[in-house]
Amino acid sequence: MKIIQIDGIKGLITAAFMGVCLFAGFVLFPGQVAMTLWNKYLVSSFMFPTLDLLQGVLLWGIVAISYCIVSKKGLAVSFKNTPEISDDELDAIIKSAKISSHMKMMNKNIAKFDKFEMTKKELNVKPVKDEQESSYMSSPISTSDVQKVEHNEEESISNIK
Repeated sequence: MKIIQIDGIKGLITAAFMGVCLFAGFVLFPGQVAMTLWNKYLVSSFMFPTLDLLQGVLLWGIVAISYCIVSKKGLAVSFKNTPEISDDELDAIIKSAKISSHMKMMNKNIAKFDKFEMTKKELNVKPVKDEQESSYMSSPISTSDVQKVEHNEEESISNIK
């Protein structure tokens, strides 16, 4: 089953434009060519009557249908339906797409929050004692906050014992 979704006025205008272009490209233009060739060669050579655009379109239709009938190959364009997907497969595809979009959003957020800027005040407040310790820090947490957290963890562990 093929589904075509047209959203709003813009969609209707776009669909109408595409229809007019297809009609002009596959019907009117070849009809104009057929009319021009008929009027140029057959009217002057064999005294045939002149054709207008509608008659040129009909002539083009006669030529195209005759070709399809006489040709053993038929039309070069064929329309086939793709095998349908079961509901379980469709649900699995949708779930994987949702998971992928959530992971992408989380990665963007992590990348955004991982970047930080230190002000001049924070840079001049406390110099780092050991350069090796600062190389492992990935967030702007001061060392005193880290020591407080470690101290609180040690107290909670000793209270458990």
